[in-house]
Amino acid sequence: MQTLNHTLEKSIVDADGRYLDAQALYSLENYFQSYKVRLETYQHLRDHSDKLIIQALRKLAQTYPELIQQHGPRCKYDMSEVLRYIALSVLRDDETFFKEQMVVWLDTILLAHKRNAHCVVAYRNLQAAVASALPATDVNLIRPFLDVVIQALETHA
Repeated sequence: MQTLNHTLEKSIVDADGRYLDAQALYSLENYFQSYKVRLETYQHLRDHSDKLIIQALRKLAQTYPELIQQHGPRCKYDMSEVLRYIALSVLRDDETFFKEQMVVWLDTILLAHKRNAHCVVAYRNLQAAVASALPATDVNLIRPFLDVVIQALETHA
């Protein structure tokens, strides 16, 4: 797995023996200055993802109890993978990585199983659980990734 995000990697490749321009330097500086906050968000997701997912699925079970009875473990697994990739993407500061590695896969799987409408509700519940359980700085970094998931699922719901 690459360690730099797509923006930084492109800047370095484009420099190709030249000095980085002001925009590339700003991206690099911002990447390093935000590392501590991104690392803390990564750690919070790592430590609390199970609780957040269970909270979201319990709320989903109130509306769709039969769905959770039949597919609960699979839902938990998929949501765990989504949060794991969100955590990695936050750490890398790389939405492109998230879209390429997770969203396309998730959308394809859920579309094949015709579960998009149910999953939109589940991921909104997850977003609410994140907002209620984690610090605002974490929520601000995580929300755009969950918005991408929800938006992808809504296009087929």
